[in-house]
Amino acid sequence: MAHFMYYLTKTFTQTLVTMKRTLHILIATLIPGFLSAQTVLIFEDFESYANGQLLAQTAGLPWSTWSNAPGSAEDTPISNEQASSGALSAKFTGAAAGGPTDIVLRLGDRTAGIYSLSWNMYVAQGNGGYFNLQHNEVIGAGSWMMEMIFLPNGTINYVSGGSTVTGSYVPGTWFMVNILVDLNAQTAGMAIDGMVQHTWQTNVPGPNQLGAVNIFAYAGGAGAVPLFYIDDVTFLDITTVGIEEADLTHVGIYPNPVNDVLTVELAGHTPTAIASLVDLTGRVVIDGRTFMQNGPVARTQLNMAGLPSGLYLVRVQDGMHEVVRRVTKM
Repeated sequence: MAHFMYYLTKTFTQTLVTMKRTLHILIATLIPGFLSAQTVLIFEDFESYANGQLLAQTAGLPWSTWSNAPGSAEDTPISNEQASSGALSAKFTGAAAGGPTDIVLRLGDRTAGIYSLSWNMYVAQGNGGYFNLQHNEVIGAGSWMMEMIFLPNGTINYVSGGSTVTGSYVPGTWFMVNILVDLNAQTAGMAIDGMVQHTWQTNVPGPNQLGAVNIFAYAGGAGAVPLFYIDDVTFLDITTVGIEEADLTHVGIYPNPVNDVLTVELAGHTPTAIASLVDLTGRVVIDGRTFMQNGPVARTQLNMAGLPSGLYLVRVQDGMHEVVRRVTKM
């Protein structure tokens, strides 16, 4: 997964294999802070709220509810029970039949351009979760694009147009959800932890428009109870971001999460590579660390002991090539 690689396929008639590879590369690299051509439209880590406050009522637009009733039973609380970064996240729970929690994040009724929507998600062991994409900000007839159901057994059901495709996730752990929507090419894809699991056409059923994401307290029915959390929600306009081929792909980081020293490893010999650490504002907090060869790998270390807890981005550069990895500082 590299920073400058293949762009989205421009027609859905190209092979699914090619599109999945392209989406995999793009989704893994679109993170706020260092792609200068992107526009950050929404970033929410929930840290500015208090535990127990209702999300839509407290934050206001673009957060709302299905019935446009912030503060009602459809609203959901900010919680300190789980967090991917910092101390707070948004909690979603309800009855096995679904609801009443029913949050909508309005995305702007966009009809052209390329967008990246991502967040970290935690589905509790024995429970499930759910969200869907809507063509319209204000929910109405003909608004549905795609449904994603996270079953308690680790299966994801992608539902659209009466058909279901399955994927997977790991219950009881934080994982990243990435959705890449190319309205120009009328294609979209979803990845879990950087691995593309499903692609679809954004104009089937129409219109070819990205309106909102709806996060509903549901777990697939049949007695399954929803309980899940989301954190670090990011919505980017990446229409003008250029991607080209690169070879710097084999990068490992450990431990993750990290308390003190983070080790970064590269496969093979890359004498000109350097590593840096970036926070979510785009500020470089550790820069210019070179690698030392150690057998078949090159290695460097980043001392994060004095940094605040939260989410950071490890950035490895070698000439025009770049790779990015997420790391959580405990």
